[in-house]
Amino acid sequence: MKFATKIILGTWMIMALCFSLGSLYIVRNNFQFSYDSIIENKQRQHLVNRYSLESDVRGKVEEEDDFSIKLVEKCVKKIEDYGQEDTGVILTEIKEKAENQIFYKNIGTDKNILDFIKTGGVIHYEVYEKDEKHYLLLASLIDFYGDKIKIVNRYDISTIFAERDRQLNAFIKADIIGMTIAFFLLFLLAHLLTRNIKKLSTVSSEIAEGSYGLRTKISGNDEIGELSRNFDRMANSIESHIHKLERDVKAREQFVSDFSHELKTPMTSMMGYSQLLLGDSLDKEEKEKALGYIYSECSRLQKLSNTLLKMLGILEETITKKWIYTEWIGEQLEKICLEEMQKSKLVIEVENKQIYTDVELVVTLIRNLVNNGDRACSTKESDEVKVLGKMDETAGKYLFFVTDTGCGMEPKEITKITEPFYRIDKSRARSEGGSGIGLAICSKICQFLDIEMKIESMPGVGTTVCLTFPEAKDIQNPKD
Repeated sequence: MKFATKIILGTWMIMALCFSLGSLYIVRNNFQFSYDSIIENKQRQHLVNRYSLESDVRGKVEEEDDFSIKLVEKCVKKIEDYGQEDTGVILTEIKEKAENQIFYKNIGTDKNILDFIKTGGVIHYEVYEKDEKHYLLLASLIDFYGDKIKIVNRYDISTIFAERDRQLNAFIKADIIGMTIAFFLLFLLAHLLTRNIKKLSTVSSEIAEGSYGLRTKISGNDEIGELSRNFDRMANSIESHIHKLERDVKAREQFVSDFSHELKTPMTSMMGYSQLLLGDSLDKEEKEKALGYIYSECSRLQKLSNTLLKMLGILEETITKKWIYTEWIGEQLEKICLEEMQKSKLVIEVENKQIYTDVELVVTLIRNLVNNGDRACSTKESDEVKVLGKMDETAGKYLFFVTDTGCGMEPKEITKITEPFYRIDKSRARSEGGSGIGLAICSKICQFLDIEMKIESMPGVGTTVCLTFPEAKDIQNPKD
């Protein structure tokens, strides 16, 4: 059963039950009020009849000085002449050790009336039904000079029962009409309220089938609107992760392709030269040249494998951060990089502060940037690589700038330069033994240490790499 159908039937049944119970309660209260009122009214009327009869009989006895049953009948007829059409009168003489004898009546008697007459003499009443009508019987005793007479009045009270039935019928009709209208209104309301749920279901189904760009975009401040916004945020997150996974897969495929290409070229060359060496067609000089080429290609493959192992080592390395002095980093770079510089001069200017980071990874990071800058230069006489470190007092961060005056690169190349095996000038990189993984390693180190790396470059002018360390402070303790 659908949720909208559950809402319709559940609400409709509750409304029908409440409306029916409310209608019955109103009818019952109205009837009870009318019933109590008419009983009280007829009791007063019966007492008036009794006192009138008793007063009239006693007055006649005082005038004629003679009491008889005939006198009672005469007085009763006189009371009837005043007109009480809905009133029946029965007079019964009560004698000891004998049945009650009816000596006057203006209505027919039946078993209900006869049974009622036999009851006690205290004023009481009884209601019974006959021929689809309801009657009220009232009785009381009158003592006339030792003779006891019971006066019984019958009143037709069918009107209050007819009114009750009329109200019940009216409420039943109103109930049927009202609940029919309520059903259709609930149908419209339920479908109006659940259309957004249907939209959520449709969109989630289509997203599950691969339409990751779909969103519910349901406005509103209710629970469904909040659910829609949370669902859209979840879908955005899922789409982002899926795109990331797709990019990672493509990057892995490209990595494997580039790595295979890096291995294929030297391996093909070495196989060719090896076949030539196995033959007798080469002279001594050509054999030495072939052996030299094979050795150089083997050396390049060794460097490539070492670089890959280094990259994997960074991925598996446990980061140990501590407060270190930037001046010490500059000293380490000067010791390591001065001997490696081949095409440029190295200039290091570092403002001594403290940064919270991993020492070994930071040195590796800046060393790779310095080596890349050196490869981009031409000669030591005209080019230089400069390492500048300074504190950004406003932001509370420390900045390292690695600037070279080399060949530079186009802006479109900057976004690709950190991809593994990517080279701007592939022929120059291979001739210099570059693997195209240096900046990829730098990018990974920055990710692990929460360092922001920004690259700016201009062809023919040079390249500047800015490293921003988020946790830095002034020197507080003596240097270890």
